[in-house]
Amino acid sequence: MKLKDRAAKIGQFIRSNPLNALLACWFIIVLVILSRLYFSANVDDSNWEQFKIEHHCKLRMTKTGTQRSSWECDDRKIYYRWRQQR
Repeated sequence: MKLKDRAAKIGQFIRSNPLNALLACWFIIVLVILSRLYFSANVDDSNWEQFKIEHHCKLRMTKTGTQRSSWECDDRKIYYRWRQQR
């Protein structure tokens, strides 16, 4: 099948089912965005142990002394453990 024929079929599908075509485009865009977020988070998480040591991160505690799932570092930011768990 030639590229011209495929383009004609896609155009015909869009004209006959505009809502379905719009939903399919929206789904593809969301899928691309979510996959980019997932893969960029994995890159950041791989350096967590080194980052934790370099920035003197300490596990935050509640008033009752139980552990929380967040870390406070010397850069005065709070980092959440769920980002580092795999």
